[in-house]
Amino acid sequence: MEIRQYADVNKEKWDCFVNANSSGYAYHLYDVIALDRWESDQNRAFCIVDGKNDEILLLSMLHLEECFDGNESYYKLHSRWGMVVKDGLTKKQYKKVAHKYKEYIDSIFDEYNVRVMASELPPLSLENQPGKINGINKLMFFGFKPGIRYTYVVPMDGTEDDMMARCEQTTRQAIRKMKRNRDYKVVEAQPTLKDCKVYENLHAETYTRTGSPSAIIYHEYQENIFLKLIPQGISRVFFLKNQVTGEIVAATVIIIYKNTAYYWWGASKNGVIDGANKYLLWESMMEVYRSFKEKNDNGKFYFECGGAYPYARSGKGKGLNDYKKHFGGVLHPIYIGEYVRN
Repeated sequence: MEIRQYADVNKEKWDCFVNANSSGYAYHLYDVIALDRWESDQNRAFCIVDGKNDEILLLSMLHLEECFDGNESYYKLHSRWGMVVKDGLTKKQYKKVAHKYKEYIDSIFDEYNVRVMASELPPLSLENQPGKINGINKLMFFGFKPGIRYTYVVPMDGTEDDMMARCEQTTRQAIRKMKRNRDYKVVEAQPTLKDCKVYENLHAETYTRTGSPSAIIYHEYQENIFLKLIPQGISRVFFLKNQVTGEIVAATVIIIYKNTAYYWWGASKNGVIDGANKYLLWESMMEVYRSFKEKNDNGKFYFECGGAYPYARSGKGKGLNDYKKHFGGVLHPIYIGEYVRN
């Protein structure tokens, strides 16, 4: 077995492996991994390859972040959505691949002053979807102390009225009120720099409003979504347009993967009309669901709204939890882990 770096692997071969194996998800695709959410993070994604037949056995997203503690620098490793492992490995092969993974991660700990490494597994990869998840956090076989957190997942089936009935009452009211308001229309963003700039402005306004200007995401990351991910069908972006002024007042960024979708990013203008964000997210959910049903009439579809914090009593966590649970979602586990150095 040998380690092969991200830049040394053909994009088509990389993506084919992700799509062919049940632990793969959109997060692992070549152009999604390309840029991390934090500009300073170095992309250290890699594969474990069987050198005899040039076959990928595992690939992992991995980013290296330099941090400072006073005058001392140290590093963190992020494997945000973990690894994809080839289906059908024997127990002996699986054990060898896991050993090679740990051996390589340990070498990075040695090369840099790494203090901590965290990882998660995609909650809607084929192996982790509702009804298929087996309760085993496989990160522990790769050297991680296992943990768990939760997300809200909406099982989408039946008619739009059926799904609307599962929403919280206040959400149903907000959506119906916005539907009656002819001043607003949901439009799909196009893969252009012009629409990218519109979204970036909304994003910056949102993060500034919520007191996190330092967390505004850099241009190249946003450009990657619009110019690479949208054309490949990996992402779709929806705008809420004020028909009277022609202004875009809110946006949602959705990840699309097989029979699932994920509410990736959202943004809105200051002072946006009440109910606008709920209405836009709902219409985005319906649109990606309709697109799926056109090709898979009897298939199951899941929409992930995002992190669940039912324990939060106040603040941003409670606000996010209340917002994301209102669309008929059910709690679903996300397996997480912290790497244990040998």
